[in-house]
Amino acid sequence: MKWLAAAAGAALALAWVMAQGLPQGEGKALVEQRCSVCHGLEVITSNRLSAAEWDAVVGSMIGNGARLDDAERKVVVAYLATHFGKEAAQAAPAPADEGVKVYAACQGCHQANGAGVPGAFPPLARHVPAILAAPGGRAYLPLVVLGGLQGPIEVEGVAYNTPMPAFASLSDAQVAAVLNHVASSWGNAALLKDFKPYTAEEVRALRRPLTPQQVYAQRAKLGLK
Repeated sequence: MKWLAAAAGAALALAWVMAQGLPQGEGKALVEQRCSVCHGLEVITSNRLSAAEWDAVVGSMIGNGARLDDAERKVVVAYLATHFGKEAAQAAPAPADEGVKVYAACQGCHQANGAGVPGAFPPLARHVPAILAAPGGRAYLPLVVLGGLQGPIEVEGVAYNTPMPAFASLSDAQVAAVLNHVASSWGNAALLKDFKPYTAEEVRALRRPLTPQQVYAQRAKLGLK
């Protein structure tokens, strides 16, 4: 029955995409602009392929004249593998803009482009992939959103010591959505290997009533500055 569940998941995902457009994320604009020159987006949304398979498809497109340089090709493949990968067919998709909506509360400090403000608010671009790559980093990130963070840190050679408030009132689904938005934006997706989107169930299992100082202690265990 696995094939039936996968087919149902793909159908739900396709219906959602057709109703709301492509999901937000790094690479969305490239896909819309470059791929739709030759074919409709349903050619993309009706498929569920691995990253290697999407890379082969995009390579074929380039061979047929699609205008994508090497960097753009990586961004497009990462976007397609994230939103139209084989695993995506087996999970009900989250609302396209939920992560964007939640991030609106974050961008006053971290900025709309995830670059932060040097010396005041740390960047999320490039830094979040570094956290996820650290042992224990995946379990640590939801704690930052839920519990806040207070303590001196250093990101890419720049020191920060501005306290981050807790957002414990967010639902598990909202925390998962904003983390997935951050992980797939501003070039972060291209830096991640085999990233599996957070789920509400995963966040629920990790949720703990930690103070910002206690979350900082968790960060120290990751070996990050």
